[in-house]
Amino acid sequence: MKVAIIGAGPRGLWAAEELMERARQRGARIDLTVFNDGPLDSVSGPGAFQPAVPDEWLLNVPASVIESRLGSFNSWRGAEDAFPSRRTVGEFLVASWRALFENVPYGCSAEFREFAVTELVPDGGGFEVGGTLFHEVLLCTGHAQPSPVQGAIAAYPHTNLDSISRDDVALVRGAALTFIDVTRYAQAKTFYPVTRSGRLMEVKAFPTDESVLAPAFRRLGDAILQSGSYGEFVGALTEAAQAVLEAQCGDGDVTAVINGDDFTGDAAEELRVSLAAAEGRRPWTAALAVGYAFRALYPQIVERASFGGRDTLGGERFYGLTRTLERVAFGPPPETARGLVAAIDSGRVRTDVLGRGGEDLAALAREVGATVIVDSVTASPGVVKGTLVGNLVAAGLAQTYDGSALMVGRDGTVVGQEHLAAAGRMNEGWILGHDTLRRDDHEVIPAWAARVSAAAMGQPERVHGAPPLTARTEKWAEELLADPEACQRLLDNYSSPVNVLDPGPMESNIDELVSAGASRGVEVKVFFARKANKGLVFVDTVRDAGHGVDVASFDELRQVIGRGVPGERIIVSAAIKTDELLRLAIDNGVVISADNRDEYDRIAALAGDKIALVAPRLAPDPDTMPPTRFGERLDDWAAHLAEPRGNVRVVGVHAHLHGYAAADRSAALRECMELTDVLRSAGHAPEFIDIGGGVPMSYLDDAEQWAAYQAAIQTQRAGYAAPFTWKSDPLTTTYPYHQRPTRGEWLEQVLSGGVAEALIERGMRLHLEPGRSLLDGCGIILAQVAFVKTRSDGLPLVGLHMNRTQCRTTSDDYLVDPILVKRTPPGAEVEAYLVGAYCIEDEVILRRRIRFPQGVSAGDIIAIPNTAGYFMHILESASHQIPLAKNVTWPSGELDAIDVR
Repeated sequence: MKVAIIGAGPRGLWAAEELMERARQRGARIDLTVFNDGPLDSVSGPGAFQPAVPDEWLLNVPASVIESRLGSFNSWRGAEDAFPSRRTVGEFLVASWRALFENVPYGCSAEFREFAVTELVPDGGGFEVGGTLFHEVLLCTGHAQPSPVQGAIAAYPHTNLDSISRDDVALVRGAALTFIDVTRYAQAKTFYPVTRSGRLMEVKAFPTDESVLAPAFRRLGDAILQSGSYGEFVGALTEAAQAVLEAQCGDGDVTAVINGDDFTGDAAEELRVSLAAAEGRRPWTAALAVGYAFRALYPQIVERASFGGRDTLGGERFYGLTRTLERVAFGPPPETARGLVAAIDSGRVRTDVLGRGGEDLAALAREVGATVIVDSVTASPGVVKGTLVGNLVAAGLAQTYDGSALMVGRDGTVVGQEHLAAAGRMNEGWILGHDTLRRDDHEVIPAWAARVSAAAMGQPERVHGAPPLTARTEKWAEELLADPEACQRLLDNYSSPVNVLDPGPMESNIDELVSAGASRGVEVKVFFARKANKGLVFVDTVRDAGHGVDVASFDELRQVIGRGVPGERIIVSAAIKTDELLRLAIDNGVVISADNRDEYDRIAALAGDKIALVAPRLAPDPDTMPPTRFGERLDDWAAHLAEPRGNVRVVGVHAHLHGYAAADRSAALRECMELTDVLRSAGHAPEFIDIGGGVPMSYLDDAEQWAAYQAAIQTQRAGYAAPFTWKSDPLTTTYPYHQRPTRGEWLEQVLSGGVAEALIERGMRLHLEPGRSLLDGCGIILAQVAFVKTRSDGLPLVGLHMNRTQCRTTSDDYLVDPILVKRTPPGAEVEAYLVGAYCIEDEVILRRRIRFPQGVSAGDIIAIPNTAGYFMHILESASHQIPLAKNVTWPSGELDAIDVR
């Protein structure tokens, strides 16, 4: 999907970050182009946050609200002052853009184009921008240029003001924040501001202890949201302002401020009083209290009044209220106001004509002796004629609300369009308070990014983790999961969770390994690693296929013997072996992997007058592969087995290796053959070499998904990507869920380079002990959804009737997407973590966040696919005395023999 964002200001940055982050977590493929009418280090249109703006131009909102994917602005700059220079904010925005271009998600692209977009040309389902067709376009064009005043100097860019000399007298149109900036930079000896209201802005102030007001503001915020009329709305706002005034021990009439009836007639004195109150030199005024209440309740006000909500709050009357309170709530910080008061007191700023903004400016300039006129008024919010947005409206491609604000949906999509969206000042009036720096999850940009990223996915309706890792499933599993009632019957019969086992794929997995060996002329025998799954159906399957079982405990061996597997087709590979286990193996002619010389001697002692079958375990040369705790070195075995014993027959050589590298197996086989040569020279007669397990498999068919996940988790570890794992878990130790080669192809590589020929020359069989790869496709966990809720901080959770040990190995997590078996009506999309039954905070089933596009509800079923290998049983526990999961064979639907008592 090709996406264009027009405008590289704070809103454009937020949109780009949101879109790329969702692409990262959803596996979407997006080519993003960001258009701006200036270079990257001029990121805010008219220049409010350019890194080149004067240092004395201060931020007007608390620095604490500014953030990007780089983190918080304060952390980035290493300071906490509330109102730093806007230049520093501009530097932060530039750094954030550069970080975005350096951290583009796998499979996506992002580029910046310095290009002034003046028109959008509809083309099919998208729009042509700058000669390129885009599937989606987002307008973040910010402030339009104000209508020029003849003969006036525009305040932006600030370099315009360099033409003003120290001898000039300036008449300044406007008395708000830009006017203050003009006085802090321009060199004129005198400034005469003019405005229609005749008033200056109130100073921004904050209560001594905001937490004291929190309970009242929670209640009054709800009242704002539920207000059904202008009177109810104003009543809640008035009560909030009065609470602030009382908490600050202030004085004044908050109702007069809200009604706009509080003007004393002396704007300069009002400013002095406002500053003194903000600095704690006098009690708070009613104006400060109303300003703080309006700001604190602004999120609820925005939600209540946006998207046409103001129509039920008095329409234009309500909008008039917001214009009145902008002067009260969004004025300068104390440091900036202090400079203005000083300028007034020194006579450098004169308020003589402050209220005469409706008159002819040229005449006023002559009256006060002004030598220059400065225009510090920004363009009105909403749609401005002659701009890109204004032209879209004129062409009938967009609609306005009350003839001024661009109408969009909740996700920013322009009314009447499907692939064009807008977010920013052009929406003001339809959406209240489109602040350029504050980010809120309820605003249109996150919703826009969610819609566009979903549309850029291959399968947007499929349940998936962040990012997607689609399970490779077998036909039997697909048929079962397509039958919700069959799944529910299993849960009803055997409780949740239930392990469903189908041995069918096991047979083809065995054949693949045997055929790969045969293609190289090597006889291969497969010994199923019983520890991978306790289901006896798999023992029966490997027995009937003419192969064997690898066991690691007394009970495993007892059960396998009980299923009729001959002793010579069993190997005991346990790291620690009890005498009870060794006696059972000796009595039944089972091959024992002797881990060390002490164990070999103990086997000989226990054998007595019987014959013990042994395969000494070799620890390969640590210079050729990682050190291992299993086995002993070749020279140690050679010395210890120099003399055969009458009651111990060395029938083979064994190795237990870590990892999956074919080259390591080839090297180990060569060293094992060296040992067999030494053993034969000493009078032993080994017949096979067993290189243990570690036969690789792949849970995923899509290599791109695995690469995308690896890139995403690395970006999260580096601190840039939004966390998509539980408590930002780095998941540093996980199975390679996609790898090549696997099984047969892998074994052919192991036997290449003369290894097969060397085995054939010695007449040696090759034994393998796969567990995971032999059970590939053989099992599914089904679990019932118990609840859907949120954590105390609002994080969505889906509770399952199971615990985390019932799908866990020694690695950090199971990294395959679950499958939702829906038994309830579709609902709203939710992204949540799956949590389990144990009473601990970190009782999480899967540590990636899971997206449910059609919702999830209690009574639905979560299927965790391809879990027969290790995940069901290797760490399962019955803590809290919760019974272990039952194991059911499929398609019979009956209990596996391991659970029949």
